[in-house]
Amino acid sequence: MTAALSPSLPRTFSLKASNRLGLTLSIAILVHLLLILGLGFHQEPHPKPISKTLDIALTIVKSPERPKEIDFIAQENQIGSGEQVRKTPPKTNDSTPIRKQDVQKVVTKSPPPEVQQQQTPKAVVTTKAQKPEKAPVQAQPDRVTPPRPKTEPAPVFDSSTLSAEIANLEAELAQDTERYAKRPRVHRLNGVSSASDISAWYRDEWRKKVERVGNLNYPEEAKRQKIHGSLRVLVTINRDGTVAELKVLESSGQPVLDNAALRIVRLSAPFAPFTGDLARHYDQIEIIRTWRFERGDRLTN
Repeated sequence: MTAALSPSLPRTFSLKASNRLGLTLSIAILVHLLLILGLGFHQEPHPKPISKTLDIALTIVKSPERPKEIDFIAQENQIGSGEQVRKTPPKTNDSTPIRKQDVQKVVTKSPPPEVQQQQTPKAVVTTKAQKPEKAPVQAQPDRVTPPRPKTEPAPVFDSSTLSAEIANLEAELAQDTERYAKRPRVHRLNGVSSASDISAWYRDEWRKKVERVGNLNYPEEAKRQKIHGSLRVLVTINRDGTVAELKVLESSGQPVLDNAALRIVRLSAPFAPFTGDLARHYDQIEIIRTWRFERGDRLTN
């Protein structure tokens, strides 16, 4: 008996495996049919339109009595009046105040532009210098030519006139030559003259005489006020020993000393006349010396 049952087991197992797909499809179709048939679809009825509307109006003037016929609903009683046939809600010219803080300005931010990978080349701006406007040319007035001066004709000289002019010029030249020849021959001496000069002896004699007379006639005012100083004096002596010119070249700053020096020269004149070579070559001698009124009431020259 056991042997008879064992061959049937493999056949049953193979039968189930081959019909597995068909069984699954059958079950799925059956489930979908149950869902479709079991569920129903229906359309909701349209909402009934509102048969009546309610108008509400805001009253402007309150009335203590309630009106019998009401046109609009408001927060207070108001009896209508006027000549209008149609029923219009009351209006007002006053605008509703709006608080600034309730109104906010909406600013839409534009998206940032895309960054270009390649930079655009910079445009080269060239400017042209404006040409200066030419000023309008003004019409120049006609130039007035000044009258030309009348040219006098050149004088005509004859031979006799030219001879007379030449004679006059020769006479003037002769006079100038004579005056130049007759001018005094001046020999100028100063403190740096050399000892070999022909007038050295005359200069030394002149100095000794001036110092001797000056010390004998020393200014009394300079003694009392103890005034001291130095000055430069020019003395021009003629060939006969007289004084031709006398003046102070550099002042001592003290009028007492300047005047005393001039007075001493006048007291010392006349000086010795020229002799020898000095007389033959010169007519005048010019001596410039420094006069010193020193302490102890002493004059040196």
